[in-house]
Amino acid sequence: MTKEEKARFDAAVLEEVTKIMTTVATEQQRQSAKAMELAIKTALKGVDKANVALQKAQKAVIKELDAAQKARAKAEKEGEKMANEYFAGKQIEFKEAVRTELLRQLTRQHLEAGKTPRDIAQWLDVPKDFVDNINELLGRVAKYYPPKPERLQLEGNPTLRYEGEGRGGTIWFESLDTKFSMWWEFAGGDALVIVAIPTAAQWEAETKLPLAKRMDTLMFMGEQILADKVSSGGSFIIGENVMTFYAAANLTNCQ
Repeated sequence: MTKEEKARFDAAVLEEVTKIMTTVATEQQRQSAKAMELAIKTALKGVDKANVALQKAQKAVIKELDAAQKARAKAEKEGEKMANEYFAGKQIEFKEAVRTELLRQLTRQHLEAGKTPRDIAQWLDVPKDFVDNINELLGRVAKYYPPKPERLQLEGNPTLRYEGEGRGGTIWFESLDTKFSMWWEFAGGDALVIVAIPTAAQWEAETKLPLAKRMDTLMFMGEQILADKVSSGGSFIIGENVMTFYAAANLTNCQ
């Protein structure tokens, strides 16, 4: 082979090798581009899924926030309603306490003047039991000075426990048979304290005691409160839903 033939042969081989290398490089680039495209599509699908999940989470949070705001608005509305009902109830009880105080004063004056309970009940248009209770209480209070007064006794070894905060508080009645509480507040005028009591219709449900024991239980509580909290003298009136306390001396704080 001559030098010229060898040079042409080498040139032809180099050209073929260059073609082959160019083809391989192009295929590799195509495969790399395809792989990169696939990776990008896969990544984008993951991002799309993440975005969908994020949107769902955002909607859930917004829904929970909306529910919380509605619950708060409902609670505020119900709280305002409860407060209004509470104060409306207290107005009714205070009005009864004032009315009871006036009737009590008139009844006591007539009794001390020697009028009969029947006549007083007719004049004041009140139940005769109301007058009889005041008459009996006046007699009981008079016994609180030496010698030691006779006290109404109840079964079950009952006791009273007092809790106070500011101008009001709670009185707990505790015995072997039951336990219940009643709120108290300082009153005005001649009345010193009023104590909320269950009505006859509420009595059994709130105290777990028979209705037949209502008056004796309230009488015991009234006498015990006088003994515990009144420095001297004093009396009380049992109304429909409040017990009103009066005293010749100051009533100490029920705490």
